[in-house]
Amino acid sequence: MQGLNRRTMFFVAEKQEAPPGEKEFEIIHARDVVTQADVTTALNDYRKNYGEHFFIPVLTDPFEYKEKDQVIPLQPEQLFFMDYTQQADIKNARILEVGLGSGILSIFCLLKGARHCTGLEINPRAKIFSGYNTLLNNLDAALEIKDGNVQDVFAPVANTRFDFILSNPPFEPTPPGMDYYFNSSAGIYGLTFVASLLKDVDNHLHENGVFQMVTMAPGNEQEAFMLHELVEKYLPGSAVEIILDQQPITYNSFVDRFVSIFGEEEQRIQAMKDEAARDGVTHLHMLVLKYRKGSKGNIQTRRTHKTYETWSSPLGTANTLYSSLVL
Repeated sequence: MQGLNRRTMFFVAEKQEAPPGEKEFEIIHARDVVTQADVTTALNDYRKNYGEHFFIPVLTDPFEYKEKDQVIPLQPEQLFFMDYTQQADIKNARILEVGLGSGILSIFCLLKGARHCTGLEINPRAKIFSGYNTLLNNLDAALEIKDGNVQDVFAPVANTRFDFILSNPPFEPTPPGMDYYFNSSAGIYGLTFVASLLKDVDNHLHENGVFQMVTMAPGNEQEAFMLHELVEKYLPGSAVEIILDQQPITYNSFVDRFVSIFGEEEQRIQAMKDEAARDGVTHLHMLVLKYRKGSKGNIQTRRTHKTYETWSSPLGTANTLYSSLVL
């Protein structure tokens, strides 16, 4: 299985031994596939080994696919989103996903009771994968895919409101001018796309509608204070919940990967570090943000009951979970 014809097929399932009162999801199996026959075999093998309980099969690019239109393999952040999604928020909901990718999160919401999903995506390759994955899960009648708009995130759904809006946006701090992955590039703090979402999300939610996002955001070791500033700017006086993963990574460690993995000049990366130091940014936090339109209050922060992202390997390279699962 050499070359770019190879894809990776993931199987996400509900954990059978979750803590009392909790629902947890996990990547239970992964394998490389080339042909449709390989996909059929993988589905049959999964059912034989694990039975017919709830599962989501999803096809993505392998980690070794390095073009900027990569359809990113599943990561711990998607499981983080699933674990903290309340079924009451999506039951019979008309939902919008901004940045569809492989379609995993929209497919999850549809399988858990959402009525219809509109997905926005700028990457032509991702549209192909998400469409295929929707067919794979017998949900093609429930998903409409539209061209995304980088300059005006909500322009493709102008004058339309939804019950639930979700996003796993590009969030990686990225060297200025670097020709980087569509799914990741987001300015030196990883916040350019997040800011666009927060700025206009209220205009596209029904009253009492919910916005939920899984992302990474900069701050100090205790909190993602730069995200707090954006929330206070665009959703002033609103009750917003931020759920922080237990283990942040230092900003410097994260951006150093652009030298070690991608061959960027050390001087450019040092300039990013210097700016972060001046702004008091020391760490990056993986997190889920939840906001209900019309709710008044302030920002409430709590931490997850477990660690999702261990940073055992940098984003964009095969993590240890993937390496242990893929066949």
